[in-house]
Amino acid sequence: MCTSISIQATNQDTFWGRTMDFTFDPFKPSVDSKITAYPQNFKIQGMQQSWTTKYAFAGVNVNDSLFFNDGINSAGIAGDAQYLEEASWDTAENLQKRSLKPIIGEELVAYVLSNFGSIAEIKAAFTHFGQVKTDYPDWEAAHTGIPTPIPMHFTFCDNNNHSIILEPVNNGAFKIYDGIGVMTNSPEYPWHLDNLRNYIHLHNYNLGHQQLTSQLNLQQIESGSGLVGLPGDYTAPSRFVRSTFLSKYLAPFERHQGITQLYNVFKTVMIPQGIEHVASDSDTCDYTGYWSGYDLAQRCLYVQPEDCLTMTKFVLKADLKQKTTVAINHDFQTAD
Repeated sequence: MCTSISIQATNQDTFWGRTMDFTFDPFKPSVDSKITAYPQNFKIQGMQQSWTTKYAFAGVNVNDSLFFNDGINSAGIAGDAQYLEEASWDTAENLQKRSLKPIIGEELVAYVLSNFGSIAEIKAAFTHFGQVKTDYPDWEAAHTGIPTPIPMHFTFCDNNNHSIILEPVNNGAFKIYDGIGVMTNSPEYPWHLDNLRNYIHLHNYNLGHQQLTSQLNLQQIESGSGLVGLPGDYTAPSRFVRSTFLSKYLAPFERHQGITQLYNVFKTVMIPQGIEHVASDSDTCDYTGYWSGYDLAQRCLYVQPEDCLTMTKFVLKADLKQKTTVAINHDFQTAD
């Protein structure tokens, strides 16, 4: 369970981020999530194909593998993978019969960020791809309790705040949608857009009062009456609604405030441990293992783990010369 949100500063620079929500610690030794960057013109060997990177890219990956949860490339495209129960696959043989090029979902974020420089390119390319069903050894070795292939969909965003949603729900083939800058999990993307119609009464201003009858004038309680009915639970539909309205109602901000304002919106969807036990008799919880925020114009990412408020910053340089790995800081730091 995850959430992604994008917002724009007054100079039109875009800031995009995601929460990584799952039932395991993404930093335990077997998972070993780190910031990893690859340079341009670097030969990559995937599970079923090899390619040479057209763009440098960086993000948070698992077990030093090509499974990137999220990332950004030197063209200013950022994106992620999120859980989707409705995802589907097909065999490589069947995909080829359907004139679709097989792609592994766990490697999709790395493939897109290393190969494409615009949303239009991604949209055009993924009419020709299909998700192939296979296990992914680097994830299996992480001992997360979640087997591969993982059912996922994918979202990508550029610095003009244009975004795209890729959902492999047609026997592995992708349905492709233009995004509104928000994504969560199941159901499929069109359902979430339709569900927003249930909340057209929400406003970012106080309603004040309602003169119900000549004798009955209902006064609001303190402030915030325009958002009465905004769903506050952590289900994917509720997080989608909450993220949409709060990100769109956010006050104008300067670009130097971008990461802070992005984080402020995300605070409403971050899931503390203990809130979502998977069953009444289980100690296992779904929770936000980390938050990552991306400054697309500066090709910069920030990662804040669940156990610490400190953010680790990494700037992707277009002239990166070699594969680079950076551990995420878990030491709480304050300015005295």
